[in-house]
Amino acid sequence: MEKYEVEKQDKVTAYYNHFSEVYDLFSPKAYYHKARLQAVKELRISKGKTILNVPVGTGQNFEHFQNYLKNSGIIVGVDISLGMLDKAQNKIDQNKWNNIKLLNKDVTNLSCSIVSEALEVNDFQGFDAILCDLGLSGFPHWRSVIDKLVSMLSLNGRIVIMDWYIEKPSLRGRFVKWVGKGEVNRPILQYLETKVGNFQVDTSFNRGGVFVASGTKICE
Repeated sequence: MEKYEVEKQDKVTAYYNHFSEVYDLFSPKAYYHKARLQAVKELRISKGKTILNVPVGTGQNFEHFQNYLKNSGIIVGVDISLGMLDKAQNKIDQNKWNNIKLLNKDVTNLSCSIVSEALEVNDFQGFDAILCDLGLSGFPHWRSVIDKLVSMLSLNGRIVIMDWYIEKPSLRGRFVKWVGKGEVNRPILQYLETKVGNFQVDTSFNRGGVFVASGTKICE
């Protein structure tokens, strides 16, 4: 990353370390409930599958994943905010889930070898499904994140992105940017469409402000 991008990312990380204390209040489960349900459905997961969630935040997706996995398979949650990871670990401990591994990483530096080491397995080949929710609007280097996520999928693996898109300036858009410290008009959908097969998108959530986009990795 360029120097200004590193500095911006550091500021965002520091913000989310503090914001983690009240994140579940400002971003309650009910607010994104329909979008999350659709996003997880589009992952097409089943028992025993491997899932990557970036950014994992406070772990609000875990219960939805577990509805399919039944505490089987592997969920890897990645976040650059230690504050967010601490809240996610609390959810893991409270529910006694034993199939979740949390990593404090910049996703652009993630690799299959790092995942292999973290999971203590040999020759990890990629994830069956990847969910990136409410992150790409905040990552300064969002295109690099999409590239990395697609590269971390196994062949025919599924990627789903859930995020904000508000094309025209509005009070609502300014509020979302203020809370999330990101952008709400990035061409995330258009870029993802060039990277995957079977691309689909639903823009109906949260009064049209939130989308769920999905696709399949069709080549190495």
